[in-house]
Amino acid sequence: MSAWQLLITLSDVPSAHAFAEVLAAEGIRARVDSDASVLGQAAPCRIYVDAAQMRRARWALSQRSFSDAELTFLSTGELPADGDPQR
Repeated sequence: MSAWQLLITLSDVPSAHAFAEVLAAEGIRARVDSDASVLGQAAPCRIYVDAAQMRRARWALSQRSFSDAELTFLSTGELPADGDPQR
């Protein structure tokens, strides 16, 4: 049985799920927890990681800085109007 530790809190569920997918792609087990009753609702959303992977997760977090547009692209697959997910 693994213990879960809080890594970060984001402002909405889609962004949290998008970031959890990025962590998963790096082999880091992540779990999303929120009090939001609707998927798109803006509500604090916590990302927990396996305690054994916390150091690696913190490093991965320090290597990333996502813009709102990038988080939108990760969570919906929709590009911004200019077609650049980096903006």
